[in-house]
Amino acid sequence: MTTKQSQKIYLKDYTKPDFEVESVVLNFDLHEDFCRVVATSKFKAVNPGKPLHLEGVDLELLSLSLNGEALSPSQYTKTDDSLEIAKVPAIFELKIETKIFPQKNTSLEGLYRSNETFCTQCEAQGFRKITYFMDRPDVMTKYAVTIEADKKKYPVLLSNGDRVKIEDLGNGRHKAYWNDPHKKPCYLFALVAGDLGVIRDEFTTKSGRKVNLEVYAAHGKQERCWHAMESLKKSMKWDEDTFGLQYDLNDYMIVAIDDFNAGAMENKGLNIFNSRLVLADSHSATDTDFHAIESVVAHEYFHNWTGNRVTVSNWFQLSLKEGLTVFRDQEFSGDMNSRSVQRILDVDSLRERQFTEDAGPNSHPVRPESCMSVDNFFTATIYEKGAEVIRMMQTMVGRKGFRKGMDEYFKRHDGQAVTTEDFAAAISEPNGKDFTQFRRWYSQAGTPEVIVSEDYNPHNKEYHLTLAQKYHPTPGYPEKKAFHIPLLIGLLDSQGKEIELHSEKIVRNSDGQTLIELREDLETYVFRLVPERPVLSILRDLSAPVNLKWDARLEDLYFLMEKDTDEFNRRESAQKIALRLFSDLIKAHQSKSPLKVDEKFVKAIGKILADEKLSPAFKAQMLQLPSDILLAQQEDVLDAPAFFAARKALRRALAAAHKDTFAKIYNQYHDVEPLSRDPKVFGHRLLKNIALSFLQELDDTSLTEIVVQQYQTAKNMTDQLVALELLCSSGSSYRPKALEDFHQKWHNDSVVLNKWFTAQAFSSRKDTFETVKNLTQHPSFNINNPNNVYALLRSFTQNYEIFHSPEYPAYEFLADMILKIDEKNPQVAARLCAAFNFVKKLPHEMKERALTQIRRVVASEKLSKNSRELLQSAL
Repeated sequence: MTTKQSQKIYLKDYTKPDFEVESVVLNFDLHEDFCRVVATSKFKAVNPGKPLHLEGVDLELLSLSLNGEALSPSQYTKTDDSLEIAKVPAIFELKIETKIFPQKNTSLEGLYRSNETFCTQCEAQGFRKITYFMDRPDVMTKYAVTIEADKKKYPVLLSNGDRVKIEDLGNGRHKAYWNDPHKKPCYLFALVAGDLGVIRDEFTTKSGRKVNLEVYAAHGKQERCWHAMESLKKSMKWDEDTFGLQYDLNDYMIVAIDDFNAGAMENKGLNIFNSRLVLADSHSATDTDFHAIESVVAHEYFHNWTGNRVTVSNWFQLSLKEGLTVFRDQEFSGDMNSRSVQRILDVDSLRERQFTEDAGPNSHPVRPESCMSVDNFFTATIYEKGAEVIRMMQTMVGRKGFRKGMDEYFKRHDGQAVTTEDFAAAISEPNGKDFTQFRRWYSQAGTPEVIVSEDYNPHNKEYHLTLAQKYHPTPGYPEKKAFHIPLLIGLLDSQGKEIELHSEKIVRNSDGQTLIELREDLETYVFRLVPERPVLSILRDLSAPVNLKWDARLEDLYFLMEKDTDEFNRRESAQKIALRLFSDLIKAHQSKSPLKVDEKFVKAIGKILADEKLSPAFKAQMLQLPSDILLAQQEDVLDAPAFFAARKALRRALAAAHKDTFAKIYNQYHDVEPLSRDPKVFGHRLLKNIALSFLQELDDTSLTEIVVQQYQTAKNMTDQLVALELLCSSGSSYRPKALEDFHQKWHNDSVVLNKWFTAQAFSSRKDTFETVKNLTQHPSFNINNPNNVYALLRSFTQNYEIFHSPEYPAYEFLADMILKIDEKNPQVAARLCAAFNFVKKLPHEMKERALTQIRRVVASEKLSKNSRELLQSAL
């Protein structure tokens, strides 16, 4: 391990750049085995006399000239990752000619090849793999780009900004000219060259600008891009209506690429997407896929203002753009679908991904203070907890106040690279709100606990609510100060109606919502004129990312599950009850006692199913039991076999009691509008398929036959995939035939075939480990393709019953895979390392197994700093 591999960088060491780059002209000369890049940049010294330091990795330097004069090697210093010129004038032009090899670039950073298409990924530090440059987000400049390539092989030549012209060079090659009038950091640079199909549409902004919209994909697949196009148009209109933000270029392009480390990238005017988040029609994509595409297309479009027009001063501020933009895409999805269901989905994701991260060895603040690899900043904490910090701001000032603050943010900072403090100030100051204490959410790691106690005095009609906040030590943060925590609250009477609140400490935001703000370690809130003992509904909509420690009476939780006026909290109460039941069932399994399920919960679910006022989509969420990840957070020990036994017992009890109801639901919604993309129909299908999954808990071959029939006759991918997933965990004789049939149909379509890998990775069968191991050698599996790796290997690590079972050498297998993948693509390998986040909660024998494998991986001299940083934390 080299010193550089283990070297940390710190926020406290940040200094502004010594030079401004006034403009850049980039010329790309693309060939089959290399690319020649000429970068001509105009520099202006901010601190004259300082050396010019440029980053560059895996570059062959061909020539270097300053103000037209060639520099000799004695006039600059070049290392494996940098180039420095000791003496430069105050104003100068630097021309750098480099040679790069995109075809050999397996890291998928910088310029690389995906199938036969050249494409780029420059966030966070990929631009340095294209040319020597000040590769940092606070260097914003204007780019002019030319791309020269073989006309037949690469008819499509794209870059950021506006099209200038296409020139035929007359030698079988052509040249495209692009100009971006807006300043941007180099991480937003993009280039695509290939032979691609395209669909086109247009959008007219409120000010009358006609924007040409294009979505590119491999030939034959472009017709599956229309949902992405419609999602883009919805996003553009929503941003105008909600935040008054209009698009600022003549062209907006999306390109679907098969080999991509992340989901998508917001490059100015030229978004590059993972194919799985663009390609969709009813026959090849599930309802979940359609929803994800709508959300991610919106996310990348919203970055045009929150990320591109206003960017980050350094990568420690990443949540400034990502947290804010995740919040915006969540709000958009809520408006496009059901707000309560969307909030449930977002909170489930937050708890499973971010709360786990915050409780593990890689816990870090929303604005980190140090890192070994900038790539490791792209976490659930930065994105999802960051979004919750923004949501808390909106909760405190209300939607009207938040819009006022957003307007101020763009007024102050358009065209700048700024910080989270700048954003907080822009929201707080126009609303007269003090966010001094609130900003601790950015600087302190961990998930706070809010401990609830209550007292009601029937004589003076006073209700006392006492809240304490507690924070556990996290790596690097042994002590913390009190957070500023907004809590949406309600008190319900015995009929389930809201009691009017009278208290000096309640706050009403600009929308009239009622909340209390916890600022001290311990506070008591006195509510007067409360006519009867109320039932508390607190932390509505999860108004703060905290763990609520509340020993609520079980009867109150059942009351809230049935009658709370806040749908999110109805479902939250059901989850709390289910977690208590799971805890009892896990203990019973561990003590070898019978697993008995509380009949009251079974009946409560029956009431939910019978309630015609509730939407099918909401009923479906009420039936989703807490995941194994949530159980692992709750329990002291991650006992995978006990988790599985408890889940099986609870699901079987519900299935047995409500067999007829589930059958009725299935028959009611089966094959109704099978090709509809209406969110309401999505809800019908989800409820129907959950009902089918419960029916499979019963040992009834006729019910398994329904699954086989659904697989054979399905008119959409949602229904067919659910059937395949159920068959994958079954002993049905049709299982191998279904798997063979699906593979035969989709083996040439990697986006769809990844569903086939995932279905097998999540199987509860005893042969799943061997199946997954064998699939890594399957002709359709490409270990260099991130989507393949995530679909099979990351999914397998989330199959707790098998992955954490003492029966299989799964940890050793994963370690082997991490080492193999890390050699070629450190970003993808690092994402697999998250599987070891729960190491401290494993039973002793499993913990020792995991630690042995972690040590083996860390001992590798060649291990990337991406994986090393994450695994060393686990040790």
